[in-house]
Amino acid sequence: MISDIIEQKDENMMADSSQSQDYVFASDTLFGPFKQPETLIDEIIEMTGAIPLFDKFDTIEVGALAAHMRITRLDEQQRLFSEGDNSDYMCFVVSGTLEVLKESQNGRMVSVSTLSRGRLVGEMALVENFPRHATVIARTPCTLLKITRESFEHILEKRPGIGIAFLQTLSKSLSQNLRRTCGQLADVRESSSSVAAVSVLIDQKTSVKQPNFIDQIINRKQSGSSPLIRQLT
Repeated sequence: MISDIIEQKDENMMADSSQSQDYVFASDTLFGPFKQPETLIDEIIEMTGAIPLFDKFDTIEVGALAAHMRITRLDEQQRLFSEGDNSDYMCFVVSGTLEVLKESQNGRMVSVSTLSRGRLVGEMALVENFPRHATVIARTPCTLLKITRESFEHILEKRPGIGIAFLQTLSKSLSQNLRRTCGQLADVRESSSSVAAVSVLIDQKTSVKQPNFIDQIINRKQSGSSPLIRQLT
């Protein structure tokens, strides 16, 4: 598969002499900084089929990106990264389910999201160097594709067109995630408001003074009425 991509790339570049500089970078771009064997890159290319983000790229572009990624496998409950860790890579979920956990103010780990096949995790690491804002563990055995910031910068240097297109696609994914998060926040706020309203009604109801059992007995005794007649009247 990767050999077919190289052959296609070579033919395209030889047909256009203006791309001679790109031709010099062809092998380095396709095989990436890791110099991975073709069979492994072919496996990575096949895995990208599970990631909708790569649907927007042609075979040459996918080949160049695949050459800069590595396969990561996690066992159940294995940690991908922890909140506060340095961030220098992102992952694509090929199979399995990841759980995103956030530490609350009282120190408890709260599950805030799950990520399954086709989803991205840690994508901000490619554009910024801030610590991880959450902990991610494997809820089930997972297979991931990982790309580091260094590898992404290598793509931007050697094949800026592919790098920029990849970054634009990531930006759209981040925008979608932000809208999804805002919707979840609105649902939480609406739910909290409903709970607060119910609590107010309960407080108002319980604030009305109710005669206790002893008061009822005293009132009945003073009235001279039997308890049954007292209840009926």
